[in-house]
Amino acid sequence: MIPTLKLGNWNVMLPVASRRREALRQYTDLANADVWVLTETHDGFSPGHPYHHSSAAGRDGLHKTEHRWVTIWSRFPLEPLVTSDLERTAAARIYPVSGPPFIVFGTVLPWLGSPWRGYSSRGGIAFQAALNVQAADWVQVRADYPDDEFFVIGDFNQELVHPRYYGSRANRSALQSALSEACLVALTADENDPIRRDSAPCACIDHICARRDSLWTAEQTVRWPNSPVPIRSLTDHFGLSVTLTRRDER
Repeated sequence: MIPTLKLGNWNVMLPVASRRREALRQYTDLANADVWVLTETHDGFSPGHPYHHSSAAGRDGLHKTEHRWVTIWSRFPLEPLVTSDLERTAAARIYPVSGPPFIVFGTVLPWLGSPWRGYSSRGGIAFQAALNVQAADWVQVRADYPDDEFFVIGDFNQELVHPRYYGSRANRSALQSALSEACLVALTADENDPIRRDSAPCACIDHICARRDSLWTAEQTVRWPNSPVPIRSLTDHFGLSVTLTRRDER
């Protein structure tokens, strides 16, 4: 049984240039996560893990085959799972060297001003429509694999702290309800938000969520770079990780 599990999450904002890929790789090497969910990513960038699974190629109007909304990278072998939104989500069942498999669901939800599948961005319509589709997948995965640990990770484009940083009250309420209905909890919300803790007034809009009854306990949440705001020459998002310890290993 692996005693700890480290999950990383970073929106890398389409790292096309080799110089930026090298700079990003310095941070991912230092973070040393077992599993990564990279969003707004590019096939030319890798955190160095041997196994990966991506969403469909392209990003809305960007149809270049090397662009991805989501790529899951893992130290351990993985089995891709089908999702209902092939462009903005990806999911995989991951098989660690010891212990039972677990599932990671990677996501990008629409940001303020972003339409989705013809839904208007006005009033959070696109956000909530996309969330409804993804949340149905979360519930289905829980039903199909009831014994598996389940993590939903990615760019939710919505904070889960007070005072408000980005998103809207309506989108926050919808996200909280969707997580609750799937019996999930955000490990990067409220007092566990490493960005609000270390780079206030910024806050996480990228989250790592787990089963409410998970056997894994979050021991540490970390954000990078160590700066008041993201380093925009890298990406306009902080990266973050959660280190988990199994309750029966403590």
